[in-house]
Amino acid sequence: MLYHTAICVNDVERAARFYDQVLGTLGYRRFYDFTPEAVAFGKDRGEFWIQTPAHQHTEGPCRGAHFAFATSDRASVDRFYAAALAAGGQGEAAPAAHPEYRADYYGAVVADLDGHKVEVLVYRSA
Repeated sequence: MLYHTAICVNDVERAARFYDQVLGTLGYRRFYDFTPEAVAFGKDRGEFWIQTPAHQHTEGPCRGAHFAFATSDRASVDRFYAAALAAGGQGEAAPAAHPEYRADYYGAVVADLDGHKVEVLVYRSA
């Protein structure tokens, strides 16, 4: 089981404003704030980190990643997607059922401000 994950972003402060809005819809908050180098979001601990390339000991541009957050209901998927678009994210896959993944899968995907694919999904919808 993962304890936390971190992604590289080009501007931590800008990315943190995006994730404040988007992850807030799932009950996440800034857990640690080390701007301008890093910010961690979570519910009970710093689970999801955004960091500068230097903080990640990476040279060159940040590379795209794909990660997913699980939620408990379809309405949360819809709120997450709307918040991501309002915060400047790009829609990749609008909220919808995808029985080709699982009979009870409902989810959405956006590209964040650095091009990372952020998915939110629910398996058992209300």
